Amino acid sequence: SKLYKQLITECAKFSDYNFRSHALRRVKHAYETHLSETDETKIANISKKMKEDIESTSRQVTIGHLFAAERHILDKNNT
Repeated sequence: SKLYKQLITECAKFSDYNFRSHALRRVKHAYETHLSETDETKIANISKKMKEDIESTSRQVTIGHLFAAERHILDKNNT
């Protein structure tokens, strides 16, 4: 779904390896858990939650970039 892809894209923007990996795992697990949902009300609630998560993740990524810590050894392009 479009929201899932947007959330994955936002999570991939985390500069810290641990935050990025955790966020991606959480999103993928939640998506797989709700993939077979058929109840329209539940689907609407899940979509609303995903939109909130996209906004929250975007804020967290911005804060992470403002207060960047030392790069983790597992991060790509570690210089």
